Parts: sequence; C-alpha cells; structure tokens
Amino acid sequence: MSSNQARVLVTGGAGRLGITVCRAFLGSGYRVRLFDLDTARNRKAVKELPGEVEVFWGDVTQKESVSVAAEYVDAIVHMAAVLPPLAYQNPELARHVNVEGTGNIIDVIKEKGGNLPLVFTSSAAVFGPSPEATEPVSPEKDTPHPEGVYAETKLQAENLIREAGIDHVILRLTATMYLLFEVSDMKRMLTVPLKNRIEFCHLDDTALAILSAVKNFDLVKGNTFVISGGPGQRMYYQDMIGGILKVLGLPMPPADKFTKEPYYLDWYDTGASQLLLQYQRKTFADYLDDYREELTRRFSPLFLPFMRYFVGPLFGWLIVRLI
Repeated sequence: MSSNQARVLVTGGAGRLGITVCRAFLGSGYRVRLFDLDTARNRKAVKELPGEVEVFWGDVTQKESVSVAAEYVDAIVHMAAVLPPLAYQNPELARHVNVEGTGNIIDVIKEKGGNLPLVFTSSAAVFGPSPEATEPVSPEKDTPHPEGVYAETKLQAENLIREAGIDHVILRLTATMYLLFEVSDMKRMLTVPLKNRIEFCHLDDTALAILSAVKNFDLVKGNTFVISGGPGQRMYYQDMIGGILKVLGLPMPPADKFTKEPYYLDWYDTGASQLLLQYQRKTFADYLDDYREELTRRFSPLFLPFMRYFVGPLFGWLIVRLI
C-alpha cells in the first residue's frame, strides 16, 4: 500500500512499541491515526511524536469507539493489548481486551466490507516454552502450545481473525527491549532462565516489520510470520542481560535468583518474514549503543561514568541482590 495520502489506524499507538510504530509510519509519509486509552501517561507519550498525528482517545473493548476511530482509514495495525505482568494479575481484563477487543476490530472491518487490511501484532509467546527444541522454532512447523493467559488470549485473537475471513497478516513478535526500563521490566528480569535461548530484535526493526507489512500487504496477506532478529542475533539470556547490566557497570545477579522454569522465548526461523518484509537491519550491539545514548540524553553525560566507576564498584553487588 502506497504511503501517498494513506491513513493508518494504530490501536495501542501510545504504548512503548506503539509510539515507535507511529513514528515509523510518519517517517514513511503515511497519515497516522493513533487510538488508545486517555491516560496521563499516554498523553505525555503522544507529545513525543513528530509531525501531525490524529489522536482518537477510546477503548478497544467499546465497539462504538472502535467504529468511530476506523472511519476513513486505509489500514489497521491492531496492537492494543494487556501485556504481562498485568495480564497475569488481571486475567479477566486480558481476555476482555485481547480477545473481545480484537472481536470488535473484526466486526468493524466486516461492516466496512471485510477487505480493510489488518496487521495484527501477536506474540511468540503463543508457541509456549520449548526447552527441548534443537532447531529454531518455526510458524510453519511448530504448533502453538500457549501457557498462561497472555499467550492463550493472543492465540485466541489470532484464531478469531483467521476464522473471520477478513484480509489480514499476523506478526508474532519476539520480546522487545526498550531504551528505558519500567519497574515491571526489572521485576520480570529474573523470570527467564539464564540458559534460555533468546533471539534479539531491535525495537526499530520490529516497527519496520509492521510498516513493511502494511506497505506490502497484498504480497503478505494471509500469512503468519515470526518477527525476530535473525540468525546473527541468537544468544542466551545471560548474554543479553549481562550486556545490558554491563552498560550500567553492574554485575550479574546471583544465578540462584533466576528461575529454572523454561520461558516461552527461543530462537526462530524468520526466513520467510525477512524475505518478504526486509526488516532485520540492527543488532544487539546497536541496541547497547542506543541504550547508552538514551541514558546520557535523559540524565547527564556524567551518568554512565558515575554508574561505572562509583555506584557499580561500591554498590553493584547490593543493587543486583535487591532486584
């Protein structure tokens, strides 16, 4: 779909990934209509966007709200969802938003003739843990075995879309690392085994994959793809978390603080998604550089030296034990 005057509706557009996706569409000449809950956090996030953005405050669980937001749009990127850890804390809310909210999107598209392009951001979580896997996990070969309400609701939403007979592409995203961490991120750090296989995907590459799915919709529609970093970005969780903590001059937490329960992330076969979407451009090393730059921009040029040469050596062992 050409960007010339095309308007894209992005549900969940004020979230951390949503803002990056909106920025990618704006940078490619699309008109963007952002749809999300009206909260103080979301209003602040929207102010970070460059250019003109149509902002529709509403709730994906309210069909009338969705219908109004979808007027006169040329494509929908449906990202609105309840994510972990809130999904596990409030499973009913997760089902309401992730499944029923997706149902509202489907109903509105059907009412508009059923051929409005839909890009749905699902999750690699639908595969479930795969500790016995010897090959990269593949959407063509590996059957989903979701564990937990988040993965289960994402797969239910996928199935609703497929069964609806509407034009769609489903993107199962790997976990995304952001440039600034929230409290919930820190709490989840220990919920992945150190030896768990991880395939890194840069935030900008994830956004590019979503943008490319809209641009090349006729080529990719009907497909389910995994969006991840590719063979060059495969590592173990201890490598990823160790690299991030090293930027701050902090040591790894003691190994016994990390869970031994297998996590749903793994290495993936992204050959098909990369061939058609051409999104794998950045590396984990690029992410670490971006992380350093963001910390310096947000705080001070002295922040990282202070962390590396004072806080880390004196208090690092204590900080990581208190996480």
